[in-house]
Amino acid sequence: FRSKQIIVALSQQGYSSYKIAEMTGKNRRTISKFLRRRRVRGSEENLPRSGRGRKTGVRGDRIMYRMLRSDRRQSLGEITDQFNRQFVTKISSRTVRRRLNFEGYKKHPVCKKTTISPVNREKRKRFCRSKLMWTVRNHWKKVIFSDETKIEIGNNRKVYVWRKVDERLRPECNGLYQGRNYKTKFSVMFWGCISYYGVGTLTPVVGNLNSEKYINILDDNLWPVIAQHFPTSPYIFQEDNAPCHVSRRTNQWKTENDIPTLEWPPQSPDLNIIENVWKVIKTKVQRRIDDIRNAEDLKTVVAEIWTPLQLHYIRSLYDSLPRRLRVVLRARGNITKY
Repeated sequence: FRSKQIIVALSQQGYSSYKIAEMTGKNRRTISKFLRRRRVRGSEENLPRSGRGRKTGVRGDRIMYRMLRSDRRQSLGEITDQFNRQFVTKISSRTVRRRLNFEGYKKHPVCKKTTISPVNREKRKRFCRSKLMWTVRNHWKKVIFSDETKIEIGNNRKVYVWRKVDERLRPECNGLYQGRNYKTKFSVMFWGCISYYGVGTLTPVVGNLNSEKYINILDDNLWPVIAQHFPTSPYIFQEDNAPCHVSRRTNQWKTENDIPTLEWPPQSPDLNIIENVWKVIKTKVQRRIDDIRNAEDLKTVVAEIWTPLQLHYIRSLYDSLPRRLRVVLRARGNITKY
């Protein structure tokens, strides 16, 4: 409708069909036919079309959308049954799906959003403000990012919700599923680190991670990265605020070994670029699920995926850090798309 108004306004100003086509990017014959039809009818509206109208109507559509928003996790059949109980005219689930899709609602997996406390939001904002002047070339390229992740193989069932494309982070469309708990067949925890010069070391973690085990991991896996990429130049080690990372014993070991650390805000996975690497690893593991029969196979597959990760991808993550800081500040410390 907006395009029609623009064409009519340009025509009234004396522009020819050829000139209007150049200005609007539309076909000249289409514009000529439209203007000729408007002169005959006296209006730019389309004539009523043949065929049966929609069963639901405007009011029915509005009620259907309200039913959906009351519980995003209900199935298509449940929405259809609920609608048919309130209306005399019965519709099929296919009709419901068409109406929901027309409005932009489709089934998507639940987004596991982190809820950040007000105190931690302030800490995130303070951190981002303090690092706004950092550049990749002079500052971020010195940082070694590290983290642990657990990769599970088994009957993990995704939970789906009805939402639009831009509703991924809405409270009713995300969060951990508080329903049935599906056990996994096996899982392996990994510790890894990355630097501006590529992926660092990766090692599986056996059992629960405590301070002693974490110190041993750093002693065995952090020094090779430092020796290879920062033999004489300064570096900064990044880690989150897990208890074993910030315990007295761990901090004492880092002090004794002169390991400078980056003070990290709590609840900030969106600022830790290695989280993006873990996501890539897990996605590629699912593509090779047929090669995995036990935990040892999983360790082998993850190592084969980790080593060839491209340098340009790692550096693109480093290049995104200034943008991430600004996005967190715009979100007032809340979780962001990263």
